[in-house]
Formats: sequence, C-alpha cells, structure tokens
Amino acid sequence: MLNLGKENCQNIYRKQQNMKKITLILSLFITAHLAMAQGGWLEAGLKGGYGVNFLINSNYYSDHSFSPKLSFGYMFGGKIGINFNESHAITVDVTSSAFEQKYNYSRISDSPRTVYSGGVKFNTLDFLLMYRKASDGGYIEIGPQYSMVSGVKMNDGGMSATPATDAASNMVKSYYAAAFGFGGYLVGTENFRVTIGFRATYGLTDIISSVGKQNAFPVGYAYPSYKPTNPLTGMMILELNYDVGYFARSKCKKRKLRFLLF
Repeated sequence: MLNLGKENCQNIYRKQQNMKKITLILSLFITAHLAMAQGGWLEAGLKGGYGVNFLINSNYYSDHSFSPKLSFGYMFGGKIGINFNESHAITVDVTSSAFEQKYNYSRISDSPRTVYSGGVKFNTLDFLLMYRKASDGGYIEIGPQYSMVSGVKMNDGGMSATPATDAASNMVKSYYAAAFGFGGYLVGTENFRVTIGFRATYGLTDIISSVGKQNAFPVGYAYPSYKPTNPLTGMMILELNYDVGYFARSKCKKRKLRFLLF
C-alpha cells in the first residue's frame, strides 16, 4: 500500500510538471503569434552578471550563534526576445549561475566560545520567461524562473580550510523563483544595443530536500521548528542585444507572414 501511494504521488508530480511545460510552450506560441500579427521583431542577446547571494531562513537570522557572511555569485547566458513594439517585449533567458553562501557559527557546548567557518555553494541552469516594458531609454522586467540545481558542495572545515564535499542529496533538484529587474540603454547602434541593469531573484520554494531536513543542512543542528530556506540574489547585469529580423505581412490578398532579416 505504501509503495502504491508513493507511485501515485510520483505520477501526480510528473503530470504537474508536464502540465507546466505544456503551459509554457503554449504561452510562447501565443506570444510569438501576437508579435508576428503586430509586425514585431526578433532579437538575440548575450548577458553576464555579478552580485550578492543570500540564503533566507528566519531561523538563521534569529540565531546569535549563526552568522551569514556577505557572499557573491555570478551568471552568464543568452536570450531570445520577441518585441511587440518599442515598448513591450517578451524574452526567454537561459543562464548558468553560481551561488555561494558563507557563514560563521559557534557551538553552545564550546567554552570558551569558538567561532567556526563554513559555506555551501551550488550551480543552477536557469530558464526565465520575462515581460519587459521599455520607456525613455530604460526598462523594467518581471517574470518566473525555473532553476535546475547541480554541483552542490559544502565546506565545514571549522577553523581550518578543507576541501569542499559533495552535498547534492541535501538539496532539491530544481525550484521555482520570481525575477524582477530594471536597467537602461548604455550605448549602441540602430540594430545593436548594450544595456546595463539590476536583476533580483527570490526562490519561491524550499531548496532543502527531505534528506537535507534530516541532516539539518547546512547548519548541522535542528531548530525547534523547521523553516524553509529560499535563495535570494541581486546582480548587476550587462546585456548585449542584436536585432535579428522583423515580422511583416505581404500586401497580397493572402497577406502571408514573412520574416525579414535586418
């Protein structure tokens, strides 16, 4: 009975994931169709960013024996943008990110009090569907993010440096996040633009797996009540955009849709 229940849960989870993928594909199809109907254009771009990382957990910040340190991460990747007009666009970003959270901690049993150091880091492959509103040389953007986790490492060397150990089982394989950003035009030509901006992302789901909860990952000891852990990032981003081509309809009776390169 237990095995059947587990299999049913797994089947439901797979169906939910498939539905989310189908919804995303349909959204992209509808978006592309609207852009074509309105005579929009297609752009491609490269981007890279660097900024701060935080693991948000209310237990950590109320615990005087645990002190998160300022930590940094980076990202790089590409994008495809479908512009409806000069003001509205939808972009699909695929990026690779590196996240790290360093911290200091102490043990209640130690006398005198000794401060130890530790840290956790991981990589993500991120897929973002962003709505972008442009105005007066600037833009704001907002959208969902889906991240696949890999390369989870933990360093708990105490007062001495030790090699990081694999900790993949302590974290989920993927999670969802919300992304928000803003920026502006830096330099460019008619079909090529360089922009600089800021983007923040916040994980909407707990990134600690069931195994990680049992191991009290990453702090190593359990609090009276469990609280979820959510990643937060804030990065400055440099983006290079090139207008690939535009959609236009012919003047014949059938008004066929054509894609023209710039």
